Amino acid sequence: MADGRFAKSLLLLATVTCLLSSSGATCQRQMLVNPFGTPGPAAPQVLMENASRDQIIAAVNQNSARIQSLTITGATITVPDTLGLPLLSGNIAAERPNHFRLTAGTAVTGQEIDLGSNDDLFWIWIRHNQPPGVYFCRHTEFANSNIRQMMPVEPSWLLAALGMIDIDPANVFDGPLPRSDGTVELRTWLPSASGNLQRVVVIDARRAWVVEQHVYDQSGKTLLASAVAETHRYYPIEQVSLPELVSIRLPTANIAFKINMGAAQINQLSVDRTQLFTMPTFTGYQQFNLGGAPAGTPLPGQAASRPLLDAVMPASYPAYPNTGYPVTPASGPVSVPSTPVVPASASTSALPLYGQKNPASMQAARRY
Repeated sequence: MADGRFAKSLLLLATVTCLLSSSGATCQRQMLVNPFGTPGPAAPQVLMENASRDQIIAAVNQNSARIQSLTITGATITVPDTLGLPLLSGNIAAERPNHFRLTAGTAVTGQEIDLGSNDDLFWIWIRHNQPPGVYFCRHTEFANSNIRQMMPVEPSWLLAALGMIDIDPANVFDGPLPRSDGTVELRTWLPSASGNLQRVVVIDARRAWVVEQHVYDQSGKTLLASAVAETHRYYPIEQVSLPELVSIRLPTANIAFKINMGAAQINQLSVDRTQLFTMPTFTGYQQFNLGGAPAGTPLPGQAASRPLLDAVMPASYPAYPNTGYPVTPASGPVSVPSTPVVPASASTSALPLYGQKNPASMQAARRY
């Protein structure tokens, strides 16, 4: 993309759809306070000291497997240049395996962004981009399209960012590597349309929170995307820990921003999923297929684009919009993905403590 401002604007807001990641832990992290959040119960310990690789992976996967969908109302987005003030406020909906929707704006200007993904494609609408349009790309065309120049990771990576992270034991090639801050590090391969990327996952050694995720290119030398959760929230009914205040960096695009997700509704998404995850149409906005152009092809409006971040700076920051996506109250056990398998009664049973002393689980953990 020749116009760096257009790429920065589009990538920043597209990444919000796909890149909301991880949770935070350690004694130092626990002292960080989210000014937008409300106090909640402490998360239980689910890992014993010196837990093995398999035990750590099982604990992370169990937390993720309890989440089929998320609904977040009143999420806020800030960037370093705005002195920590919320730039946009909106709603987020996500559902396995690859459904996303984010609508955001301000109380002064109204809706500014509509980002989403369904089984076929993902789309980006930003009011102030020129030419006016809904930009979309089919998932099957992502690997060979020029959109990879500004979005180096696939949109599906954002589900992991929202807390729906699954670690395939077969893809882990190193770790657990103990760190001095009470976390352990796993290094894994991350399958993608362009081949296996390298991923570093940092996990709290007691609560199995995914503290950080860092995605590198195939060689492991170039950092493509990074997400660090500064705070987290534990949901005792669902027995799930989720990120709350997340800092995201895309070094190759010179992008950095922070998302405060606040409280989420777990497995309560409205049954009307077809409309929620359908690419919208806007009067006066043409549709542009980003996946139809091969790598190196200039995108529409590259010379005349104006980034959204230059245009949206309201004098006050009341929440927008006032109502969130419709949800249905949870009733009874909620189904979870088949991999990994969790019993239907998991939401009411006690969480296992991985690494307890017994002959089957006390094999020496690999240390580095």
